[in-house]
Amino acid sequence: MANKKQIAVSAVAATSMLLAGAAPALAATPNDAAIDQAQNVDASIEQSGESSSAYTAADAAEGRFAWDQTTITPNSVIRDVFRTATNALCNATTDFAEVNPLQWKLSVSGDVDNAFTATVDELAQEQAVQKTMTCSCGGNPSDGKAIITADVKGIPVSYLVGRAGAHADVNTIAFISSDGTEVSMPLAYVVGRHSVISFEINGEDLSASVGGNNQLWMAGASANYFVRDITEIRVTTEEVVPPNPGENREYPNSPNVGLLSASVG
Repeated sequence: MANKKQIAVSAVAATSMLLAGAAPALAATPNDAAIDQAQNVDASIEQSGESSSAYTAADAAEGRFAWDQTTITPNSVIRDVFRTATNALCNATTDFAEVNPLQWKLSVSGDVDNAFTATVDELAQEQAVQKTMTCSCGGNPSDGKAIITADVKGIPVSYLVGRAGAHADVNTIAFISSDGTEVSMPLAYVVGRHSVISFEINGEDLSASVGGNNQLWMAGASANYFVRDITEIRVTTEEVVPPNPGENREYPNSPNVGLLSASVG
C-alpha cells in the first residue's frame, strides 16, 4: 500500500500535468526533490486543518464579451499608418497628385453600351454613399497597428458599372491609376464587397489621410488592392478570370483582435 508521502506526490504530479493540458501520468516515478516538496505541502495542509485533496473547489465563473467595429481612426493616425509608415517600410516614395478631388475625371469603358467620362462631382451628385469601412494591411498580425476604421464617402462601383450599361457576361474589372498601375479582379468579388471609389475620409479630402484624390475601398480585402488616383475603370469578359485578392497568400488578411481586459471574481 502506498504511504502518505507517495499519495501526496501523485496528487501534486497529477495537478501539474492537468494544468499543463495533459492527462495525469500517475505511473511516473517522482524524484527526491518532488517528494520533499509534496511532503512540505502535505504538512502545511495538515497544520491548517484543510483537506489534502489535490483539487480546489471554485465558484462558477462568469464573464462578458463585447466588441465593436465603429471606433473611427483619426485622419492624423491614418496618415501615419498608411502614408508615412508605408513610405518608410515599403519604399513607396511616389507622391500622389493632390488637386480638387471633386474635379477628378473617371472613365468607365470596356464591354459596355454607354462608355462615359465624368467628374467625381458629377457622379457624386448622381449617387454617393457614406459608410463605416475598415482597411487593413494583408500581413497585419493580431493586435497589430496596420488597420484603420474610417467614415468613407464615395461612389459605389456597382453604380458606375450599371451606368455604363455593362454587358450581361462581363466578369472582370480593372482599375487603372494615373501612374499607369493596373489592377484586375473578378467583378463579382468587387461588387460583392460593397466597393466604392472614395473621395472623402472622415469628412476630409484624401490628402488629409491616405493621400491622393480617390481610392478604391472594399470590405474584407487587403489594403494593397486599394488602388489610388483611379482614372479609368474597365469591365470586360475574359476567358480566364483573375484570382480573388489574397487567394494565393497564406495570410491574406489578419484583422485586429486583442484582449482589452480580464478579471477573475
